[in-house]
Order: sequence, then C-alpha cells, then structure tokens
Amino acid sequence: MAVPPKRGKRVSRQTLIGEGGVSIISRRVNEMGFLYHDRRVDHGIDGEIELVADGNALNQVIMVQSKASNLPHAFETADSFQWTPKPEDLDYWLGGNAPVIVVLSRPAEDLAWWVDIRAEFSEPRRRVEGTVFVNKHTQVFDKSAAPAMMRIGVPRDSGLFLPPPPKKELLTSNLLPVEAFPNSIFVAPAAVKDYGAAWDILRDAPGEAAAWILHDRMVISFGDLRSRPLRGLCDGGVERHDAAEWADSDDEDRLHQFADLLRRTLVNDRRRDVQWHQDRHHMHFRATRNLSPRVVGRGNGKRGRTVFGPHYSKAEPERVSYYHHAAVNPRFRRIDGQWLCQLGVDYCFTHDGKKESSFADGLLAGIKRLERHPAVLGWTRMWEGYLQGDLLTAGSLLSVGRLLTFEVDRGIDDDWWGPAPTSSADDETADGGSDREVEAALTEAGVDQEDLLSLLNDMPAVPSTPVPIRPRAARRTAKRTPRPRGRDDRSSN
Repeated sequence: MAVPPKRGKRVSRQTLIGEGGVSIISRRVNEMGFLYHDRRVDHGIDGEIELVADGNALNQVIMVQSKASNLPHAFETADSFQWTPKPEDLDYWLGGNAPVIVVLSRPAEDLAWWVDIRAEFSEPRRRVEGTVFVNKHTQVFDKSAAPAMMRIGVPRDSGLFLPPPPKKELLTSNLLPVEAFPNSIFVAPAAVKDYGAAWDILRDAPGEAAAWILHDRMVISFGDLRSRPLRGLCDGGVERHDAAEWADSDDEDRLHQFADLLRRTLVNDRRRDVQWHQDRHHMHFRATRNLSPRVVGRGNGKRGRTVFGPHYSKAEPERVSYYHHAAVNPRFRRIDGQWLCQLGVDYCFTHDGKKESSFADGLLAGIKRLERHPAVLGWTRMWEGYLQGDLLTAGSLLSVGRLLTFEVDRGIDDDWWGPAPTSSADDETADGGSDREVEAALTEAGVDQEDLLSLLNDMPAVPSTPVPIRPRAARRTAKRTPRPRGRDDRSSN
C-alpha cells in the first residue's frame, strides 16, 4: 500500500507576491540613498523609510504600506489607474503623527508607484470619495522620487536646510557675439540739425542708405558718406576711421556711439522684415501686406514660430481684436573685449498692423504675467535663428553668432524644488499694475489668458549648441567693402 508524501509548510502565491513588493521597496529606497526598516509586526504599516542627507541620518521617517499584486489595477491605461483604499486603513494611516505613503507594486514586472496619503485624503470630501488616480509617469517609485520623499518627511517648520545634490548644467545666455562689422566708419560735418531734417533730405534722395547717427553736428555711418544718398547729409569733408579703433576705444562717449551704430545697423539690415519702435525701444516684425499670419523658422521638419498674426475678439469671433508682433530689444555691450548683442524678448500689439492698440499696455502686462522661462527661451532662440540668417537681406553689414552658453558644475536638480506656495505669489505685475487691473484691461479688450498663452506656447525653436566666448584677439571684422544700404524707416533712427 502506497504511503502519501508528507505535507510540509506551504507558502501561498500571494505571500510570494507580497514579499516581492517589499523587496522592491527596500531596493528602491536604497537607490534613493535612504534606509528602509522592515516592521516585524504589521498592523497596516509594513516598514519605515529613514531619510538621509549627505550621509547623515535625519531622525525623520516616512511610514510605508506595501500593496503588491500582479493583476491589472482598476481602470488601468498606459498612463494611469485608480486605487481605492479601505476606509479602516485610511483612518489608521491618517490617525498617526508621521507621514504615510502606500507603494502599489507589480513584482512580476518590477514596477511600483506611490501615493502620499495625507496629500490625497487630508480633506473630508476626498476621504468620502475614497478613490485616487495614480499617474504612472509622475508617481513612479524609484530613485527619481527621492526629492518628493524629502518634502514629505521633513516638516516645513523644522528649520532644517537640505541642499539639493549639485549637477552640471548648460546655461544658455541671451547674448549673441558680434562676429563681423564693417572695417571703416565715416564721419563728416552734418548739414542738418536733427533727425527730422535729415529724413526730409533722404526721403527724396535716390538710392539706399546705410544706418547713420547724428552726434555733435556730425554724421557717423558705416556707409560711405561720400556716396549717395548719405552725402546729402554732409556739409564738408569726410573722414574715414578704422572701425576697430572705435570698437576697442576706452572713451565712453565713443563706445556709446559705436553701440548705437551697431543697433541701427542691425535694424537697417533687416528693414524689410522689422521696424524700430521709438517709444517702446524695440524692433518688431512688420505686418504682412494682407495682414495674414507670418511664420519664421519653418522648414526641415520645423513648424516655425508665428511672428505676426491676428487675434480675434472673444465676444465677436469675426472681428480682429488686435495683432501681435514678435519684438526684441537689442542692446549692444562690450564685455571682456568682445562686442555682444543682448536680446530682450518683448511683444508689440497693434490695432491694424501699424497703429499701436489702445489695449497694448494691458496686453503687455498680461503676457508678462504669464511669461515663464521656456517661453522667453523659445522666443530668444527664434531671434537667434532669424538674426543669423532667416529672411536675411543679402549684403548685411553686421553678422552675429549663436547664443553663448556656459557649462557650470553647480546646477540644481529642479525635481528637488517643491511647488511654490501660493502665499509667495506676487500680487503686483512687472510694471506695477495689480492683477485685478490687468484682468480688467484684458476683459475690456475681449482677451482671455488662453489667447495670450497661445502666443507664448508657440512652437519652440531648435536648441542651440555650446558656443564659447572667444578671446579678444580672435575677433574679426568683415573683409568686404561696405556699400550704401537702403533707406531706414524714420522710426529706426
């Protein structure tokens, strides 16, 4: 007669799954740089995360409950799923004095996500609803969750400062190096007293004029003042100077003249596309002839950015409320012997493509309130691409390089910064107007924030590559002989 085999201690499949979930937690916590302690007696808490900073234990802990299963979660998709805890578990977790997280794992696939119990269920309404939506991308329980663990585990009023771990970063500046400018500057006594009289002469003169300035009854230009049409502004002999002497001068007055001439030349070289706004001190893209949108930087798989376009009234969808023009304030500066063009992103709003909108101040204040770093960087890169060649007029007297970038080893991982407290929000906008005043102006103009956000969130340009600052001796000037350029808009000077 056969004897049945002796049955030993059996281990259930769920026990193995549960141990797998705890194993994932222990391993991931170790990868975060923290310590994980198992609890021998489990009454709804499986273990503790002990926080560590710079090798020092902080005496701060986070309670952890593991929920492991190899089955799909409720309403699970590629991006999220739902999880509903038991009411008695919630009461237990929320009744203690330490923060609690629940780690929802799938050991068979080595996946884990986490939920901050206090953050999700601190309000009575949320406790009654009882269900949370877990984002499978932002709530992954792995090394990337370390900053969040610190924010949860360290009380805000503890007075403890935890410096985030440093990292290398590539900083992109708003500085374009001036790579070439004409070899010569021409100076002559002026036959006019002001810019208005000068433009009266140039308006009827044949030919195209290079950019010029008036200073102490003298006409100064990169263009040859002995040739038409600029010679009409002169009253006497023309002197020719080496442009490099002005660029390297120690005389503050001469440096201001040179910077002014560079700025006017930049605008003049692209006068068919942009114009200078004297009151706003910026240059902006001109309107198209039929007032249709204008896009710059399109091609090679890039959608480009809309630098001019209509915006329609919210109340009357058929009526154009205003037109936006991408604008920039170019400021030329000499730093460490090198001339640079500093780009200050700006915006222009017109009623009909030419006349400034009566709501321009409110629109500008509104967009500045919504503006964030990615938007500024995107528009700065658009101007970089444009000034380097997009729609560039042949024979430009001035050329610029790529945005200067700098590699630093003291960057800060953005994940270690918590969300900004609402109390820190500044009630005043950049120009001193209150949010209420700005919103009133936008409402009067029939504009909502979504409309302005569409302008800010336009398609970003291609990132720049690192460009080191070259030594002073490496700067070069243009080898070509300057020739007369076209007539500026009156506002360009």
